[in-house]
Amino acid sequence: MKKVNITRQHAPALLFPISLMLAGNAMALEPAAIDAGPIQFIPQMNVQVGYDDNIYSTENDSVDSVISVLNPSIQAILEKGLNVYSLNYALKQGIYGHGSADNYTDHDLSAQALLDFNIRNRMELLVRRLDTHENRGSGLNQGSAATANDAPIEYHVDTVSAKYAYGAETAKGIIEVAADLNDRKYDNFRSQTAVKDRQVANSSATFYYRVMPKTSLLFEVSKKDIDYDRSSVTLDSQESKYLVGATWDATAKTSGKLKFGYAEKNFDSASREDDEGISWELSMLWSPKTYSVVDIATSKVAEETDGTGNYIDSTSLDLQWTHSWSDVWRTRASFGASTKDYVSSDREDDLRSYGAGIDYDMRRWLSLGLDYAYTEQDSNQLDLDYEKNTVYLTAQISL
Repeated sequence: MKKVNITRQHAPALLFPISLMLAGNAMALEPAAIDAGPIQFIPQMNVQVGYDDNIYSTENDSVDSVISVLNPSIQAILEKGLNVYSLNYALKQGIYGHGSADNYTDHDLSAQALLDFNIRNRMELLVRRLDTHENRGSGLNQGSAATANDAPIEYHVDTVSAKYAYGAETAKGIIEVAADLNDRKYDNFRSQTAVKDRQVANSSATFYYRVMPKTSLLFEVSKKDIDYDRSSVTLDSQESKYLVGATWDATAKTSGKLKFGYAEKNFDSASREDDEGISWELSMLWSPKTYSVVDIATSKVAEETDGTGNYIDSTSLDLQWTHSWSDVWRTRASFGASTKDYVSSDREDDLRSYGAGIDYDMRRWLSLGLDYAYTEQDSNQLDLDYEKNTVYLTAQISL
């Protein structure tokens, strides 16, 4: 066995699909790989045991449970010249002490290719199948309807995506075009869920103009086409965004990406009112010290509704502070806030979350974490307020 030899540039894209399935705190392992000729295999295991005092996110008569989550994953990586190919699989098994009705099994399978044709031409390709679920008390079953179904709602998403960049990484200007297609289908309780089956096609073009060695302005145009399978559903729409912003890695203390601009949403049906407004996305890391990092993310985006209103106008802010006290000990503190305005209805939900955690890297291949979170939602609709406390012990294991 040897440590995987993936470049810093390639690693985030390769690990992305599996990371969505991983439960618990941020990965701090240095996983080793099994060498099998030109292919490297990276197996990992994430184990969580925790307690949730309101598993259905209800205002009254809350139900508590111990929850165990097993999350094994494996990644196969092939490097051929400047190109990197990967096949990724992760399984996530949730087991509730309260009863087996809420147990779930998710699967995430993807294949990726990172292609460097030459210094000016690069491409990323992804094919993915995600089989996942909605916990009872979320998604299509909230509030008093949390346990209307006798099991979690299950669905799968098939994704195909491509991103092409033209221009050397040190060039004054870089053009990036991207497209993806997401086909979402629900698998059970079809009398309720069939109306939510849909395809979403995204496309974008972004121009980066370097104004300093590590700072570039960006100009982006993006389109989204949302097409529901049932002809009786009147939520088909097209979204357009026109954004400007910047990316920067100006100093050792700060890096990030900001996009801000105008967005519009146009419905195919004349019975639904078109809308427009501002949109933004910000992700930034601030490191006042090399051992202390603040992660800041905020956005204002449109989300598809689960049945109320035309769509959800969602504004969010997430903060996390990670402080390393030594080579093996870290603490984390987090805060999240979001407002969801259900456009064309009078519903509005305000969500707040507060969290704290501690990580201990016992070995290169073993990391332990303990996390606590408090979440509360205030809604102007009946039975949608709730509070919950969760605490989880996590073990991340690799070779």
